[in-house]
Amino acid sequence: DTNRQAATQEPHDTLALARRLPPNSVVFFCNAHRFLDSSKSGSELVMQAIWNIRDIFKADHRTLVLLAPDLELPIELQHDVRIIDEPLPSDTQIQAIIAEQFSAAQQSVPELQSPDEPTLHAAIDALRGVAAFPAEQITAENLTPTGLCIDGLWDAKRALIEQSPGLSIWRGTERFEDLKGLANIKSFLTRIINGQQPPRVVVVMDEFEKMMAGSRGGDMSGTSQKMHGTLLSFMEDTGAAGLIAFGVSGAGKTAVAKALGAEAGGMTIQCNVSAMEGSLVGESVKNLRAALKVIKAVSGGRALFYAACNGLATISPELLQRFSFGTFFFDLPTEEERSSIWDLYETKNGLPEQERPRDEGWVGRNIKQCCELATRLNSTLVEASRYIVPAGRAAAADIQKMREQANGNFINASHPGVYLIEHATTKVGARRAIDMTAPTN
Repeated sequence: DTNRQAATQEPHDTLALARRLPPNSVVFFCNAHRFLDSSKSGSELVMQAIWNIRDIFKADHRTLVLLAPDLELPIELQHDVRIIDEPLPSDTQIQAIIAEQFSAAQQSVPELQSPDEPTLHAAIDALRGVAAFPAEQITAENLTPTGLCIDGLWDAKRALIEQSPGLSIWRGTERFEDLKGLANIKSFLTRIINGQQPPRVVVVMDEFEKMMAGSRGGDMSGTSQKMHGTLLSFMEDTGAAGLIAFGVSGAGKTAVAKALGAEAGGMTIQCNVSAMEGSLVGESVKNLRAALKVIKAVSGGRALFYAACNGLATISPELLQRFSFGTFFFDLPTEEERSSIWDLYETKNGLPEQERPRDEGWVGRNIKQCCELATRLNSTLVEASRYIVPAGRAAAADIQKMREQANGNFINASHPGVYLIEHATTKVGARRAIDMTAPTN
């Protein structure tokens, strides 16, 4: 009747009325996270209502099911509610979804042929990490009379991934051959790609030290510490592999990461933890957990985390240890490396052979800027170099501190073995950490 309907407009009132349900009843509470969020008014009433029916439901086998995409229980309920995480579809389940969509389509298009093995495997790969309902939609949308459009599946999947706060897809096509120098890390990663269980997804975390700022103290809200703990637990529980790229800004750390995805024939996901931070208490951690769940599903448990940073002070020793492939140090490029970088960008910009500026202390980014500027100004490289401040000069003191920190502790990104200052300074172009007072041309 009308009075009874009016009495169930508030969720805590509805839960109170649930006491009248017969034994063995099951009550489904949809979008429970909306009403248990401690930042919202009335959440304490809902929490108390759930707690009040706990023993009553237990007595005659009634069950309350809280449905939510992510749920952070209040402390009063944490020991009374069992959390069951529904996984995203497995490869076998995705195959069944594809078969169902083809079967339905063949009712109206009898001539439509079921996918062959290569197409089926490509479709499963494209839909891995997508929930069941959108997987059905995406498959149906990309079915044509001639078959299944795999590119369309990938485009739809990328769009879904980018709906997660902090996640974006790198769509570049760079390969290792487009990067000059850094031979050691490229060789190492190539062997990882060609080895057992190669990564399906590369997760790039750029400026990682900024993402972790506050996780070792200083964040009074506790959000940074919780996000740090969430990432730490995820990498430990899933056995995720990763490496740290540490060193001079502009020396190619991020460029290697972006090329790695194309080399591996997989997807490169840029993960920005800072962009996951929300205004509400607990929102940031929820966003991070959701993003990590997507990464786990899309990669099938074979994700390679690549964290690029210019400093390590904000990264805890525990988290550093989770990046089990080690820390690679990116120093200023040697003269030989710089020469090959000049060759690359001169060719890309269609520049004629000409005199090059003095480039001690330059990184790859400086050389790229100089070549692009010479093209825009219709000038020589030497003239364009007057508008370039070498990274080795602008951050000389910081670079020296990085070298001292890396000395004997980290892997050399350019040459085999551990990074040693003595080794670096004997290489041409790294003399005495560069004479930063010398003119550029």
